[in-house]
Amino acid sequence: MEQTDQTYLETIEQSAEQILAPVLVEFVEWILRSAGRHGIRRIYFLARDGYPMYRAAEILSAGMSPRIECRYLRCSRYSLRVPSFCLLGRAAVDQICLGGIDVTLRKVLKRGGLTEQEAEETARAMGREEELDRILSYRQVRSLRGVLARTELFWEYVSLHAKKAYDGTVGYLRSQGLFENMDYAVADSGWTGSIQRTLSMLVSSAGYQGQITGYYFGLWHIPADAEKGEYHAYYFGPLGKIRRKASFSNSLFECICSEPAGMTTGYRRTAEGYVPEEEPGRIENQEALELIHQAVIRRAEQEVRRRPGEPALLREARGSRGKPAEDREKKGRQTRAQKRTWKKFRQLMGRPDRAQAEAFGRMKFTDDVLDAGHLLAPQLTEQEIRQNHFAAKIMAMTGVRKTTVRESAWMEGSIVRSGGAVRWHLLQNRIYKYLLYIKKDILERIK
Repeated sequence: MEQTDQTYLETIEQSAEQILAPVLVEFVEWILRSAGRHGIRRIYFLARDGYPMYRAAEILSAGMSPRIECRYLRCSRYSLRVPSFCLLGRAAVDQICLGGIDVTLRKVLKRGGLTEQEAEETARAMGREEELDRILSYRQVRSLRGVLARTELFWEYVSLHAKKAYDGTVGYLRSQGLFENMDYAVADSGWTGSIQRTLSMLVSSAGYQGQITGYYFGLWHIPADAEKGEYHAYYFGPLGKIRRKASFSNSLFECICSEPAGMTTGYRRTAEGYVPEEEPGRIENQEALELIHQAVIRRAEQEVRRRPGEPALLREARGSRGKPAEDREKKGRQTRAQKRTWKKFRQLMGRPDRAQAEAFGRMKFTDDVLDAGHLLAPQLTEQEIRQNHFAAKIMAMTGVRKTTVRESAWMEGSIVRSGGAVRWHLLQNRIYKYLLYIKKDILERIK
């Protein structure tokens, strides 16, 4: 291994021990305490972002009485959404035509379950065969909704794949106990509660009559037709916490929480039952993720050892009532340590130092369900960074300026890695995010 690679891994290991493991274990403790208060006796941690939380929960839940059963559910947005399209019909176009990083027509068509050949045939039917791999702006992605809604060939393929996937998906969910006569919960990183909604739709369509509760690190918003009491957020929810949102990167969070395994693409029936199918190929970020996950496991074990004879997950933090650790009014050395950890967490997310930006920024990240993956924080030119400043980006997104903005999954990391006027560019990025979340907060309040 090159010395530079070793240095990057050392930075990740140090950050995992000092920042990420304490934060994730506190999150898991909150999940288990909240579930206990809500009478939940089983929690499904969702692949792949729920993997380190699941490992910690297995350790921490051992001291609970009654014990909460923790399971790991192999699924993905793609593996659950495709079968759900046969229930949604053409309303599924809203889930298919979503913005993101480097979105192309090919990616949009494949979100519907289409093969490469079917995507090319559909593009020809739309008269857009030459545009299959052209990067689309947010405005252009939105405009696709009307075009796709009228493209009969596209919906023929969507319906074909949805019906084919439905039985296997329901079979797998049934084998994992999601049809048993009990209320259970799912736990995930976030950010819109869409997987919980899709799961609920699928199991309800096949006869399940119980309730699914969700616990998340953060929620930007929840489905419009959802029962709000079924969605619980730890670090931030749809309303308020603007400062936390502005200094947070969900892409970085997903990257550090991901299981080193392929994405679940569907389910097939075997002689032994229904089994998940994973995308083929090399597993990205394996060494870094193993360091992070081992740090989380060690932290969970330390928490158990610190409280001999005490049910660790049943302890009710004085004054917390399930609120984030930062909000606790409890005083003392432990709380001061927690505050320092959360300060470091915000700095890592929103103002990383050069070593952190280089280490985490070189990790591979997948923004789309079938994306091949790209650097979490690629180095950008000065012009590309300026195109992401508030005014320039708004003009591009609204179509005032006819340009395609090169984005970064973790813009703060890209700014630091790229050098130049780092403080100025970080300020511009922060202004954009503050205004974005203030707007979203207002829209949430007037719904």
